Amino acid sequence: MIVEDVERGGGAVSVPMAVAVLAMILAIGLAVDGVRAAQGLAHADAVAEEAARAAGQALDTAALIGGVAAVEPAQAAAAARSYLDAAQATGTVTVTAPDTIRVEVTLTRPTILLGLIGQDQITSRGSAEAILVPTVPGAGP
Repeated sequence: MIVEDVERGGGAVSVPMAVAVLAMILAIGLAVDGVRAAQGLAHADAVAEEAARAAGQALDTAALIGGVAAVEPAQAAAAARSYLDAAQATGTVTVTAPDTIRVEVTLTRPTILLGLIGQDQITSRGSAEAILVPTVPGAGP
């Protein structure tokens, strides 16, 4: 019986293949964390919008009696901050006019795969502005 000694490579991985696999993992990481970043932007905007709406509920009753739609600034800011706290978000609340509230939000979330190359978190920022619109009762939509 003749036994032939055939070199099969010993399971070695070529350098180009190793580089290709690393590049593929990096591309997948960018895709996954890129989608999470886009979702973070949408979520930050949504949180800002809801906080601004919450602030818009703090109406100044004296102004309303006079026929003017306005918020009570301290109560409006407190309502928006309360919403931000409940949403575990940080942000700023500004009453820019008697009928206008602006909320800016910052959210951070951990990365999934980009942590492997040192990017541990994604920061998303969103903003919204609520403007009170007076309506006349019984005037219809």
